[in-house]
Amino acid sequence: MILVLAYLLIPALIVFACQKFSLLDKAGVVVLSFALGIAIAAGLDLSLFFETDTITAVQKDVSEISIAIALPLLLFSINVKSALNLAGDTLKGMGLALLSVMVISIIGAVIFNDQVADVWQVAGMSVGAYTGGGPNMAAIKSAIDGKESIFVTMVTYDILFSAMYLIFVMTVGQKLFGLFLNKYQPKNNDETEIDYAGMEHMADETAHGYKKLLNVKLAPQTLASFLTSGVVVGLALFIASLVPETYKSTTTIVGITSLGLVASFIPQVRHLANSFQLGMYLILVFCFTMGTMTDTSIFTNIDLGLASYITFILVGSLIMQALLCKLFKVDTDTFLITSSAAIMSVPFIPVIAGALKNREILLPGFAAAIIGYAVGNYLGIFVAHITQFLITG
Repeated sequence: MILVLAYLLIPALIVFACQKFSLLDKAGVVVLSFALGIAIAAGLDLSLFFETDTITAVQKDVSEISIAIALPLLLFSINVKSALNLAGDTLKGMGLALLSVMVISIIGAVIFNDQVADVWQVAGMSVGAYTGGGPNMAAIKSAIDGKESIFVTMVTYDILFSAMYLIFVMTVGQKLFGLFLNKYQPKNNDETEIDYAGMEHMADETAHGYKKLLNVKLAPQTLASFLTSGVVVGLALFIASLVPETYKSTTTIVGITSLGLVASFIPQVRHLANSFQLGMYLILVFCFTMGTMTDTSIFTNIDLGLASYITFILVGSLIMQALLCKLFKVDTDTFLITSSAAIMSVPFIPVIAGALKNREILLPGFAAAIIGYAVGNYLGIFVAHITQFLITG
């Protein structure tokens, strides 16, 4: 019980520290949760205090349960209809981004087949990460029974390479791709305050966004969102129990995703306070727990094959999307915001829009990222099985 409470509550201490110290907040609560977990794995032998089997069992249970409950919570507050309407021309750019990630992941899997163990699992999880986000990657890992060691290594490399991608987009991306892509044409010159169209809860990537979870007045709605998520997970598990054992994991994740999206169409569910924040907190729990499971030798013994494959996906999909955007006459800013929506997900959209000095692209960027969250699991599972078929026949 003590170990379970530690995994559940230590992320809260990280959030509190980030609220107090802006420098920590700039690093990001997700990164710090994972980093602290890794630090504990490297410097603290938990087996001195608990049985090894107990530690392994608790880590597995906490990580699987937290991501299963988090996924519907993140989906509940999505207004799918508004997201599609807001996307406009950006929808075309996002479609090209998703296609590029899928195609390059499959091509890369064939190229790196001899260098990366279980490359089909890596391909599926990469598509989840680079069309939706970290939660999608974790969900796909469960759906395809991906190996824990591969997933943890991927998360570590993903943080490193995604940071490099972000720096590139924010510094030279606009100038570089602007050399051959069309320039963005402003739709209006209105400099009024940004209207987030009900998506402001996704725009706050700081630790202060979690303060609402402590609002006593909102506690009944927070509890209702948690229980509703539990119902969704329960229904998905029931449906999965009706299919053959081979398909249970995939059916469970597809069921959770689909039922979560269906629930988002119910106004009473979509308007529940704190569903997104609670889901993100559970993501922190998941990240911290996974960090403590890290084999720290991955830092001294870099898996060049896996690192090269992930780099191939990021660079290759960026180039392929740019070429397709040229063909379909998608402008530079729309290209960059949709690429970022796929690879970096929702919280980074305001950062990218600010770097591009384009306020108009913000809402379409949110919409594109939300669509990525919604379809990431489906695309990742599809690519994993297609890749497995191509490699093993």
